Amino acid sequence: MATELAPRESIRALLKGEISRRSFLSRLIASGMAAPTAAAILGSVSPAAGASHPHPGRTLRGLTGGELMAEFLRGWEIRYVFGLGGSEEVGFLDALVDRTDLHYVLALHEGAAVAMADGYARSQGRPAFANIHSLAGTANALGAMVNAFKDRIPLVVTVGRQSTTIRGRNAFLEAPDLHTLPADYARWTWDVLRADTVTEALRRAFLVSQVPPGGPTFLTLSKDLLELEVAEAEILPPSRSRVEIEWRPEPAVVERLVTLLVESESPLLVAGRELSLHGGSRQLAEIAELLGAPVMTDVPASHTPIAYPTTHPHYGGLFTLDQGFPESLDLYWSVGGTMFTLFNRPAQPLVDRRTTTIHSSIDGTQIGRNYPVDLAVTGHAASVLDAVLEELRQRDLPRDRIEARRRRVVTHHQERRRRLAARAESVWSESPVAPERLATELNRRLDPGAVVVSELATSDFALWSYLDFTPGDPGRLHVTSAGGVLGWGIGAAIGTKMGYPDRQVALVLGDGSFQFGVQALWSAARYEVPIAIIIFNNRAYQANRLALHRYGGRAAETGKYVGSYLGSPEIDNVKIAEGYGVDGECVSEPDGLPAAIDRCLQAVAAGRPYVLDVVIQPRFSGAGSTWHAAFSIARRQPRSS
Repeated sequence: MATELAPRESIRALLKGEISRRSFLSRLIASGMAAPTAAAILGSVSPAAGASHPHPGRTLRGLTGGELMAEFLRGWEIRYVFGLGGSEEVGFLDALVDRTDLHYVLALHEGAAVAMADGYARSQGRPAFANIHSLAGTANALGAMVNAFKDRIPLVVTVGRQSTTIRGRNAFLEAPDLHTLPADYARWTWDVLRADTVTEALRRAFLVSQVPPGGPTFLTLSKDLLELEVAEAEILPPSRSRVEIEWRPEPAVVERLVTLLVESESPLLVAGRELSLHGGSRQLAEIAELLGAPVMTDVPASHTPIAYPTTHPHYGGLFTLDQGFPESLDLYWSVGGTMFTLFNRPAQPLVDRRTTTIHSSIDGTQIGRNYPVDLAVTGHAASVLDAVLEELRQRDLPRDRIEARRRRVVTHHQERRRRLAARAESVWSESPVAPERLATELNRRLDPGAVVVSELATSDFALWSYLDFTPGDPGRLHVTSAGGVLGWGIGAAIGTKMGYPDRQVALVLGDGSFQFGVQALWSAARYEVPIAIIIFNNRAYQANRLALHRYGGRAAETGKYVGSYLGSPEIDNVKIAEGYGVDGECVSEPDGLPAAIDRCLQAVAAGRPYVLDVVIQPRFSGAGSTWHAAFSIARRQPRSS
């Protein structure tokens, strides 16, 4: 009976002004009531005055800045907080104690926290939230923010900072302009100046992160503001800050685009990274079939997710990597690509200046940036393709020309697959394991609806060539980053699995990438995130060795590639994983590979993360070199060669 009366007494005390809203919530929760229920009662007791809008928002009174943050996240249906907090964030962390619908995903490194948020945002198609610690956390997380910015992933990153009462005294971890530190890799940064504007700043941060082209936003909140009780603050619902991005180009633009496609003798359609974020693969395939045109993925250096079905008879591989087709072009259409992200400036333009060029993108900063275009089209990838497809269906198409072109395209697709299969067969039994064999075995054993996250450098050719991707529902998806900052993969795979809890998630990454992000394994173990982690282990920073060899200097002459070899001592990746609570095994002989992959996937199916460390052949120039600059501090032994 006392429990039943407690809410009534608390409501009466709140209405009389005898207790604050914060105390009201604390009383209800202490009486055994769930935090969401208590918050709902609080909202019904004191709704926004004079509200007539169907979604007027909530007015909260007597909560701290940290509690307002938590209530905002709940109101915006943010389930996970990816974080690594400290002393400056206690006002927010304390607010999570009784709000059990908010799940705090603890990381051992801020880069891992933001990478997990990144992967979760990609899988959900909406912003994710990270909360990290002060100057140190910002510095550690900057690399992960770079990747999110390059890939246009909507994230909201918040950081606690020193109290306003001690700023200017060179306090521990003080940074006078902390909010500007990641400014080059954020869509918007802001230092929250008042506790009663916390929810307003958060709303703006979530909104801006989604405005095309999208990307991370960054807020700093002083320690004292998170702990200060606020008389009144408003939380507007997400429905009143929704960003509609599915816009189409003008009909006249669509008509011109289709006319150029129909009149072309040898068109090439190139699937860019925006298709993986915004869809359009199905429409692009139908356009390719109507035109009899080939479709390729963007250039290798772009690290574009493969967002077009590789098994489709019109798929031709990666532009510039799969040479020889089409032999000549008179039209190039970049669909949501960058044109081009490259390692080096090419001696000649990748697209001949005489070729009609179309570039469509949601990111206006990319169109025509590096290559002149005959038609620039801004819009959402799927919406642009929908409009083109509708117009194309109404046209009188040159059937004979299209059919002849289709035969050439399909023949090339079949010959490419036969050529790749023959290459894999030629190295099938070689030891250590050939990358082609590893990728082929994975292709055979991964679920058709698996999500494959990749963080490979020089072994990515095997993934591009031997794994089949079939974007769609429930096709096999490819997730990768173009940012180039290593350490993203494990965290991103964890976030991806959290967003796709019912799908198999596998991460393929290099041994160097594994070491950069290894702390995230602990989070996978603690929260039981079952992901398959397959290491392509060539015991080297192979990209460094390749770059040194191509330079053609003394390294290429002597076979001494500084900063490349990762043996001596050998790194035991399995023991490292076990130290974080994750099981695993190492395999180097091809005969043991199939059973090892099966054990890995069985562990994942049973609900556990698993590391499979596969020793693969080093490849490319200088592959046999194990030279390293050896010296000993203990023995006072200088480098000898």
